[in-house]
Amino acid sequence: MKAAVRNRRVCTYFLCLGLLFGLNLVLGPRVTGHAQPATASGFQEACPGERMSTQVTGGEYQGRTVPEAIVNGEPWGGAYFEAGVRSFWHCHPGGQLLVVWEGEGRVQKRGERARTLYPGESEYAGPWVEHWHGGSPASAAQYLQVAFQPTGTLWMEEVREDDYLGNDVGIDSRNEFLETGVREQP
Repeated sequence: MKAAVRNRRVCTYFLCLGLLFGLNLVLGPRVTGHAQPATASGFQEACPGERMSTQVTGGEYQGRTVPEAIVNGEPWGGAYFEAGVRSFWHCHPGGQLLVVWEGEGRVQKRGERARTLYPGESEYAGPWVEHWHGGSPASAAQYLQVAFQPTGTLWMEEVREDDYLGNDVGIDSRNEFLETGVREQP
């Protein structure tokens, strides 16, 4: 019985991922209303971040595959965040899909309040959408992560406590980062 439920859960994830990937390919350029002009790297950088190693608050980043999710014979990539650990604000040129596999995750898109995700729930940040993700204040989270082409991550500022707790929408920290260039919050 447990194996059947797990298999159904994995199939549902892949069906959703495939649908979102297809929608991203078809609707991606239409959502923004225009194509981004290409740079020497092949795409326009539309958020004020820069390429660097993974930036997190409250602990260390742990890239961790999900052994139950197999793609081309290999476990699918993911990330593990301890309780209270979260990424800095960032964006991806091709967008990113996140699925909480275990635990309780916390996510936020710039301009919106933070949300808590539970196993099986997902969050999609389209191309250039500024966002962050991590564990909730009380629980660790294991994510499946999918980045769409073109890939890459541009990092911005640290997530303020008010954003992490769901009390703000990330605009004040962005304005401060743009004005000062300082990534770490006081």
